[in-house]
Amino acid sequence: MSQYPEDEFDIAGRDRSPEGVHRQVRPLWQTLLPYALVVVLVPLLALGAFQLIQGGDGEEPSAAPETSQPADEPTEDTPDDETSPPPEDTESPEPSATEEEDDEDDGTELPADVITTTTISVLNGAGITGLAGDAATRLQEAGFTAVSATDYTAGSPTETTLYYRHAGLAATAEAVGQELGITNLVELASATQNVEIAIVLRADYTP
Repeated sequence: MSQYPEDEFDIAGRDRSPEGVHRQVRPLWQTLLPYALVVVLVPLLALGAFQLIQGGDGEEPSAAPETSQPADEPTEDTPDDETSPPPEDTESPEPSATEEEDDEDDGTELPADVITTTTISVLNGAGITGLAGDAATRLQEAGFTAVSATDYTAGSPTETTLYYRHAGLAATAEAVGQELGITNLVELASATQNVEIAIVLRADYTP
């Protein structure tokens, strides 16, 4: 490599240092300062804006409403259960033995001279279905035990009539007639045939 002799420019540049080649190094706090400002100022600004919005309404927050007293809790005006009067006994008294006897006496009893085993035939001569059967049932309920019912087609008698065989059955005939509401009682042995009392019901009979 050839060497050139130094000239005036080489001599002038030998004593000069390089300028503008490298930037000056900045301190660390100057690098972090913008970030620190952002971290601190942003929350402060947000807090101030929130307080400004809250204070701009001009209304104080209302107090919480008082809770009402539960309905099931006793109040001072409600009397205790111990001081309330006991419930009245609403059960009806049982009837006494005397009242039961009076009720039994109210029923119609047959006289002692009435023969309840007397044979009785109820004849339906009115042409009304069930008329004789109803009358026989009434006599059975009254206590007579030998009662029968059948139809009757003969023309006599024309009115409702009770026939009994002999005078010894007069009291029984009266009891039977009273039970059925029949007042036309006739002692006639030939009309009774195979029974002791025969009753002919006509249209004038009213149950």
